[in-house]
Amino acid sequence: MAGHTRPLRILLAKLGMDTHTVGVTVIAHALREAGMEVIFTGLKQTPAMVAAAAIQEDVDVVGISTLSAGHTRSLPQLAQLLREAGAGDKLLLAGGVIPEEDRPLLEQAGVDRIFTMGSDTREIVDYLNQWWSRQPGSPD
Repeated sequence: MAGHTRPLRILLAKLGMDTHTVGVTVIAHALREAGMEVIFTGLKQTPAMVAAAAIQEDVDVVGISTLSAGHTRSLPQLAQLLREAGAGDKLLLAGGVIPEEDRPLLEQAGVDRIFTMGSDTREIVDYLNQWWSRQPGSPD
């Protein structure tokens, strides 16, 4: 968090009918343990609901956990909604069950990084810390 006067703020969400919470709960715990502020929107969110929450909560990162195969439609829609709302600078991450062949579509749409099921939480924390350290410090 070098140069920052506040912790990294992360919004975690589950889109659509995906109600599997084990992975997102483990991630939320690891991020909180690393000193990050985590906001979980809950289950059955729409891309519009997540984009609105990300803006309202003024988060730096939006993380989507998915296991239900709707990611090729919902993640590009979320990225577009964030851009249209002037929040395209938020880091957009995805995790869970995402087939390798879907990665190019998601990355082209604006997903910055994909952490598949089984990713080490330390890798996610390290990635976020490195990204945060490259962002301009804010004198909040």
